[in-house]
Amino acid sequence: MQNQPFAAAGGARAVDAPAGQRPARRWTWKNPWVIGWISAVLVVLGANITMVTLAIATNPGLIRDDYYERGRDVERTIQTRLAEGPQWTIQIDTPMDIRAEQAGRVRFAAVDKVGQPVRPEAVTYFAYRPSDAERDFSQPMTQVGPGLYEAEVSFPLGGVWDTVVSVQDGGAQHSFAERISVAQP
Repeated sequence: MQNQPFAAAGGARAVDAPAGQRPARRWTWKNPWVIGWISAVLVVLGANITMVTLAIATNPGLIRDDYYERGRDVERTIQTRLAEGPQWTIQIDTPMDIRAEQAGRVRFAAVDKVGQPVRPEAVTYFAYRPSDAERDFSQPMTQVGPGLYEAEVSFPLGGVWDTVVSVQDGGAQHSFAERISVAQP
């Protein structure tokens, strides 16, 4: 028992190992702390792999194929409206309590710079869903009074919508935009 100093002192008995090698520690992989940390790392890694896979699989991509040209058109429209705009006073009246899958009336009113009602050739209401181009729609607006136009619209989904009232007047097209929030049904 002289070769075993720990046994004499009441310690654990040394494991016989070949000369020059350390004894194997089999208890390391059975320790609950080691198992817990390895499990936590594997859970985080698995969650990240799942989120990346879902992001790639469900990515809607660009909303429009011609996004650059449409952006340039919007820029030109804004610049045109500022430079040679009709100097109209407009109002787009969208109901505050508009809900998805329920019809609602949207009104558009315009008067010129001297206060006379505007009589354009055509007025169209466009609704764009920023996250899903397949849900976009347009609706012609009908005249219900001098300078007053309305359309009955039904949004297919709740959420944020970009709306544009496009007015065709004497060969020129003027657009008036508004972002709205549609409540869930």
